[in-house]
Amino acid sequence: MERVFLNDMLNRFGLYYGFLDRDRSVHMPDDTLRAFLGIEAGVHTLPLTALVPESAERENEIGSVLNGEIPEFSMEGLARTSPREIYFDLHVITSTLNEHPAVIVIRDITKEILYRQSLQQSRNEVVLLQHQLLEKNRDLDLSNRELVHSRDDLHRLNQELEEKVRERTGQLQESTNLAKRLFHQTVNSLMYALEKRDPYTAGHQQRVSILAVAIARDLGVDDTMLEGIMVAGNLHDLGKIYVPSEFLTKPGRLNDEEFGVIRLHPMMGFEILRDIEFPWPVASIVLQHHELLDGSGYPYGLSEDEVRFEARILAVADVVEAMATQRPYRISPGVDKALEEIGLQRGKKYDERVVDVCIELFRSGAFAW
Repeated sequence: MERVFLNDMLNRFGLYYGFLDRDRSVHMPDDTLRAFLGIEAGVHTLPLTALVPESAERENEIGSVLNGEIPEFSMEGLARTSPREIYFDLHVITSTLNEHPAVIVIRDITKEILYRQSLQQSRNEVVLLQHQLLEKNRDLDLSNRELVHSRDDLHRLNQELEEKVRERTGQLQESTNLAKRLFHQTVNSLMYALEKRDPYTAGHQQRVSILAVAIARDLGVDDTMLEGIMVAGNLHDLGKIYVPSEFLTKPGRLNDEEFGVIRLHPMMGFEILRDIEFPWPVASIVLQHHELLDGSGYPYGLSEDEVRFEARILAVADVVEAMATQRPYRISPGVDKALEEIGLQRGKKYDERVVDVCIELFRSGAFAW
């Protein structure tokens, strides 16, 4: 059931996967990848070049992934027109979790490409209409000097053309608003997908996001960055979708191997988000949200100015929310204990300004979930 659920979630967001062997054969564990690429039913193993002929030109890079020399290789913007029009990105990723040396992940970008084409067409129409308006104005101005009696017709024609420009501009604005709504719906869906796998921390990402935004606002962050912090907060644990659910819900202490898998979730979240064209550095913030100023964090042990300001805010909000709520492996120490902990690590692990604002928000009563 868990594997079916995971496959459904991956497919919902346009992700299909298979396993790649050293002989360049691809094993498809279910029919979703085959169906997406239009491969006939019943085929579960194919050479990579049969599945994606373009890969034949990139044998060296794929070989480097299989040999563990590089962690990943990607081919972007691949297209098929038969039996239907699709666009996708191909990622070949080194695997250490099964008997196959690599995993291939195909991300369906058909809707994104078609939407961009439609948006570009709308923009081109507006530009064309604007150009036509300028040309008509010049022609009519010349005619006006020759034919005074044509002024009424000129005025009427200008009004008609301006109305068309307004109409097209309104359509473009509607398309932009729709894209923004779809974007936030997608963010919420990704957050919901993770919470379905880890019910014990349901609401954790949203609460971290709310606290992080409150801290950032008190620090004087502008509205654009505030929105980026909100989105990053709602998605900061997205990489846990690749962590086995028994690790996430284990009532006892994790062993070193289990904790090592958990520590991979910032990188997995980064890999999921890195190719999404956010207006903010969401993928980098997610990657660094467990990094600490003294270099004791993970996954890269960054320190001081190497850690993004947004990630510093998220780190404080994350630890406070985690200590303030129950977990299957321990009873919540409570908000006061959480504030005491970040106070002790102020200027060591956590940014001084972020800690000061966070503590003041709670103790003044200005913040509550």
